[in-house]
Amino acid sequence: MHIALVRKERPLPSSQDTSMSNQECSLLLCLPSELRNQIYEELLVQKGRVWSGQLASENKKNRVCANILPTCKRIHTEATPVLYGLNTFLAHPNLLAALPRFLLDRLTRTPLPPVIYPRVATLIKRFFIHVRLDTDPRFSKTQATESFSGVEELEVEVFQSSYGTCDFAVLQLFEGIRGVGKATVQGSVGDGAYAKWLGNAMMSAHTAEIQEFSEEFVGGDRAWDAWTHGNR
Repeated sequence: MHIALVRKERPLPSSQDTSMSNQECSLLLCLPSELRNQIYEELLVQKGRVWSGQLASENKKNRVCANILPTCKRIHTEATPVLYGLNTFLAHPNLLAALPRFLLDRLTRTPLPPVIYPRVATLIKRFFIHVRLDTDPRFSKTQATESFSGVEELEVEVFQSSYGTCDFAVLQLFEGIRGVGKATVQGSVGDGAYAKWLGNAMMSAHTAEIQEFSEEFVGGDRAWDAWTHGNR
């Protein structure tokens, strides 16, 4: 009697099983989470300024390597909060925290296209905003308070077309912001007294009572009120 030995074929693994197997074999994912986070920060967090006059090798060192995000679902889940949470984004001049843009360079305010997905936009906690003192703002104090209270960093760069021609009325819209981890106000800020007071006010606790700024002069001269007299 002859016995036929039939070899039983194993089913081919599904794409999901293959993906999970590849993830388990990844040397990166085998590292402790602390080391993985350091690697994500090295690849995804902007360091210093990037400008067109730099050498190609210098620009390459400062380049954000976002291509790591689509490699697998687990890396995407772990690294996305690093990309959006630790980089500085340019706030919209009118919409503020809505439609923020990844900021490549503070000096030239060179941004990438705006972030339009709310799921990742809520991860952004570091903002840079350019504020003109000699034009009417298109946002309210309430909007500024709701947009920036509780963020980790807020950098306000102040600008006016002609120094000493307007007061800080536009900056008063930021006086209701509270709970900022690090707030700085710089640029065309006169003697800097109000800028320092505003920065400290924004970093104070939500329930703190802040004494109002009482100085009536900016840089030794009475300031021009653009809201009262117009931009003339």
